[in-house]
Amino acid sequence: MRIRNLNSFIKVAKLGSFHVAATQLHTSQPAISARIATLEDELGVRLFKRDQSGTQLTTRGMQLLPFAERLV
Repeated sequence: MRIRNLNSFIKVAKLGSFHVAATQLHTSQPAISARIATLEDELGVRLFKRDQSGTQLTTRGMQLLPFAERLV
């Protein structure tokens, strides 16, 4: 598990947007998506619900957030 992936997870969780998180992290939206996908694969869970209304944390994502914040 990479710190960069956790940092991306935290940004998306706080901002509710992959695009805005990418802008703030000075990277591309596809790079953020890849980092989140890697993290989800490593953990074996979905961390975000993505739909027309935006991006929201799943229950597992909500559980991970405080731990990720302590690690980063």
